[in-house]
Amino acid sequence: MIRHIVMWKLKPEAEGRTAKENAQWMKEHLEGLLGVVPQLVECEVGINVAEGNYDACLVSVFKSLDDLAAYKVHPEHVKISEYCNKVRESRVACDFEIAG
Repeated sequence: MIRHIVMWKLKPEAEGRTAKENAQWMKEHLEGLLGVVPQLVECEVGINVAEGNYDACLVSVFKSLDDLAAYKVHPEHVKISEYCNKVRESRVACDFEIAG
């Protein structure tokens, strides 16, 4: 099993929304991929409640690195990712093996 973690620092305002509004948009849409992208086993997006640091964090689980790769190119994920790229200042990610 692979745990995929992504954190975003969002622009204060982008695409007509505030950073908090964009974080909420990202949460709704990324979590909405569960059941749409077959390779996605678990998905949760948290919105930072403290000031500073990163604004949103995705924690997702896949059965394999191949499944993670398929998720990254799935058309529904690509649409959301394109939006995230427009509203972020920076992004960091980490993928690691977990006990299944």
